[in-house]
Amino acid sequence: MILVTGSLAYDFIMDFPGVFSDHIMPEKIHQLNLSFLVNNLKKQRGGTAGNIAYNLALLNMPAS
Repeated sequence: MILVTGSLAYDFIMDFPGVFSDHIMPEKIHQLNLSFLVNNLKKQRGGTAGNIAYNLALLNMPAS
């Protein structure tokens, strides 16, 4: 048995249709403040411990 410690969190996956560099002005990089409209937002379980435990389960090595 493997004991896994780490974080559990939610990952917010956003679908942005453009390219970030198209919206950043190099002369204003010292005061960067951005907002983007996204087409899709998906909330998934994530975090270090969750990802490790999930992948161990895929390898038939259950963790607790």
